[in-house]
Amino acid sequence: MPVRARLLRGSAVVLLAMTMMTASPKLTEAATACQTCAAACASEPNQSRVVHVWLFNQTRMDDGTLAEIVGAANHIWMPYGLAIEHGEGPDAIKIIVSPGMMPSATTAPGLALGDTLFTDGHASPYIHLWRGGAEALAMSAEIEGRTFTSRPLVERNAILAQMLGVALAHELGHYLLDSSSHSTAGLLRATIGVSDLAYPRPSHLRLTSEQRRRICLPRPDVVAEHDGQRFDPHRSN
Repeated sequence: MPVRARLLRGSAVVLLAMTMMTASPKLTEAATACQTCAAACASEPNQSRVVHVWLFNQTRMDDGTLAEIVGAANHIWMPYGLAIEHGEGPDAIKIIVSPGMMPSATTAPGLALGDTLFTDGHASPYIHLWRGGAEALAMSAEIEGRTFTSRPLVERNAILAQMLGVALAHELGHYLLDSSSHSTAGLLRATIGVSDLAYPRPSHLRLTSEQRRRICLPRPDVVAEHDGQRFDPHRSN
């Protein structure tokens, strides 16, 4: 049965929790990366890799905003030699962008920003992003000393795009690693602060060395060059 790795809100942080759809045993982390990743590692160990995403927009966001979401995720993965590009072929990961909030499958409070579908213990190429969850989270806390509602509309939209971009980058990590597990730090850590969602810093959203090894992206020298950088939510990436 499907298992979803989710981004959930709680106490002004984003909590990533694994929710069982049935009372089946907890999944263990996959021993190796997905077959697609393994094949890419064997054929092009030092080459840049492209991940194609196919967005299905159910919101009123325009193409420019969708491009910002992909751009934010791309900026996080770029130091590792991975490029996220639009594509509609059979290899594309389907990204559904919904206007509302994900219905909670548990009694625990939380607002989802994104989730990845797992079937039979493996990641499927289906990711859901929830604009309503991002907006509710942004409205629940001050971001760099300012409330979300006090900002101009163009700035609010840009912040939401960045937040969903981080959510997309996180969910792509689950897919590429073929694992619903979380790390203690970095992009796949269990908690991500609101500031890191709205104003992502590459140094706060790294992959661990083990994660780099498993998906063949060992470029810590390039990652170091990106430390200290931050995204500008007022422009498209």
